[in-house]
Amino acid sequence: MNAAAARLPLSPSKTLIKFVDEIALSGDGPVLDAPCGYGRNAVALAARGRTVVAVDNDRRRLAVLERVKGVYIAESASPGVSIGRILTVCADLEANRWPIAPSSVSAIVCIHFSMITLMPRFVSSLRAGGCIYIETVGGQGQNYRELPRAGQLRDLLCRHADFRYYREQKVGPPEWNTVSVKLFARKW
Repeated sequence: MNAAAARLPLSPSKTLIKFVDEIALSGDGPVLDAPCGYGRNAVALAARGRTVVAVDNDRRRLAVLERVKGVYIAESASPGVSIGRILTVCADLEANRWPIAPSSVSAIVCIHFSMITLMPRFVSSLRAGGCIYIETVGGQGQNYRELPRAGQLRDLLCRHADFRYYREQKVGPPEWNTVSVKLFARKW
């Protein structure tokens, strides 16, 4: 694959990039990117030397990531920085069987989050001192129905983590009290 064909189709989350170096230094365990989609955020972390476990339920997306991840990581890496790797896992995150062991990851990245029920699993899988970055879907169309209520994510994490960044934006009809959220926290 030539360099022109290897361009990332999508850039990583702009807000995630503000914290990517801190996430890269969050410990020696792997980073969980779930759901990873085509891996745009996993590539940004692997380019900073991290091993990333990229989980998604779409085998086609994971197959594309497997084919191009080496070129994408090398293209995104800074000169002189050792590059990491991406391990892909096809799994349904909403299934009863959670694919990540307790206290096994140093960081979790979850972009386009809409599954509130995953928060206890995330907290369980994250090592003490590990980082968690969550960015919900925005407020387009009817997806406000999937979003958390105002303060809900903060309340779910406040007993486990210290927030470094937390932003809510009201979306949907006022009676729903739903918000899009971007947060970055470190587990105690």
